[in-house]
Formats: sequence, structure tokens, C-alpha cells
Amino acid sequence: MQYKRFVNAIVCLFIVGAGLLSFFLILSGARDSGTLKNFYWFEADTSGFNDAPDVTRWYNYMYCGYADHETYDCSDKGADKPFSPKDNFGESPNMPRTFIDHRETYYYLSKVGWAMLLISLFFTVLAIVPIFLSIFKLARPLSITTCVLCWLSWFFITLAACLYTGCYAKAKNAFHHDDRHAKMGAKNFAFLWTTVFLMGVSSIWTMIDAITRRKEKYNKYRTTDVYSDTEVVGAVPPVESQPSSGRTFFRKLRTKKHETPAGVMAEEESHEKVVEGVQT
Repeated sequence: MQYKRFVNAIVCLFIVGAGLLSFFLILSGARDSGTLKNFYWFEADTSGFNDAPDVTRWYNYMYCGYADHETYDCSDKGADKPFSPKDNFGESPNMPRTFIDHRETYYYLSKVGWAMLLISLFFTVLAIVPIFLSIFKLARPLSITTCVLCWLSWFFITLAACLYTGCYAKAKNAFHHDDRHAKMGAKNFAFLWTTVFLMGVSSIWTMIDAITRRKEKYNKYRTTDVYSDTEVVGAVPPVESQPSSGRTFFRKLRTKKHETPAGVMAEEESHEKVVEGVQT
């Protein structure tokens, strides 16, 4: 079963990779300088939105102005900073109308998407432990547990990807409708959908592995059960069959048939002796 260990090692790398990508997505926006400033969710032309910068980038924990490849005038940092131009800059006549009329849509899509991302990372970390232990034979294979955890992680990361994509795709269309520049963060969304792919492949393989292990265990149990039954039957001495009532009846009947001619012959001999005595 070397090929299974090899595939399990690859799947373990997939799960670890998905966990690292998810962790990096959560870190994006933690700092407004260095490499992390290039990992954003959305960039748009926000000129004329009250005191907003000309170009704004939205991160996980803040939004910042962006010019000359540098960020500036960043907002206060907070966990799960929602995407909502109305809440970020206040209502403005220059703002696309959808951000005012449907403010809750963008607000809650980004908020719930962040929550799903965190839940997915939690299940991803949990899934790494049993598959890692099974590869190095440090514990009994927990294939069903790994399968369930992988599918849960895949479900929540897919939900997060759909929510984030839906939120910022709608926002991009709204800005483009008003002839404003807008684009989604290519790196963040590439990481996000790559994580979906990695967890999807891992979930399918762990399900196949769980089914095959279950089948092998069942076949082994059946084989052991058959062997044990054969040994028990061979060890038991043969039991003599007891005659049934029907057999006893017919046996007695046959005995009587055999005994009847002897009795008749005895009576005939005694009768002849009596006759001879009389004649004498």
C-alpha cells in the first residue's frame, strides 16, 4: 500500500498549502507597508466621495489611499473591516447609487465572508493533524475523521470565496457603470480560489481513502469470521443422531414381523406332540 502513503503525503501537502494560503489571506492588511500592502481585496476610484482619497484599497483590517505604489491615510484598524463606501466615507451624491440603496448587501457579504474564512482555517488545521499522524504511523488511521474535517473546511472556504467574489464583483460593476476605475485584488482572489481547489481535491481523496479502508476492514472481518467458524466446526466431535419416534415405531414393527414366524412354528410343534400322544 505504498501508493496510498504517497498519495496521502501529497494530500497532506495540499491541506498544509491550503492552510497557509488561508492564513496569508487573513494576514492581508495587517500592515500598510511591505509585501502585505500588495494583498488587497478591492481597489477603486473614490474621488469626490467626501474626504475619500482619489484611489482607495480595501484590506481585511482597514482601507487606505493608494498612490505612487504606496499607501497613505489609512483608516483605523479593526477586525473584519466591512466593505461599504457609505459607511467608510459617508453618503455622497458622487457615489454609485447601489452603495446607498443596497448598503447592507455589501456590508454583510464582506462580513460573513470573513467569518467563513476563519471557520475554514479552523477545520483545515484540525484536518492536518490526523492525516499527518497516519502518514508517519504515529497513530491509527483516522480516515473518516480526516474526511469529515476536509469536507467541512472545503464547504466554508467555498462559501467564503463565493461571498467575497459576489461582493466585490458587484462593486466593480457599480464603479464601472459610473465610468470609474475599479479592480479586484488578483492575488487575494487567486489565493482564495486556489485554496478552494486544494481542499476540494483533498476532500475527494480522503473520502476515497475512507471508503477503501472501510471496505478492507470489512473484508478482513469476514475472512476472519469464516476461518473461526471452520475451526469450531472441525473441533466439535460428531453427535450421534437419536432415533426419532417414527423410526422407533417402524423398527419395532419389523422386529414383530421377524418374531411372528418363530412363535407360529413353536405352536405347531406343541400341537403335533399332543396329537401323537393321543394316538399313542
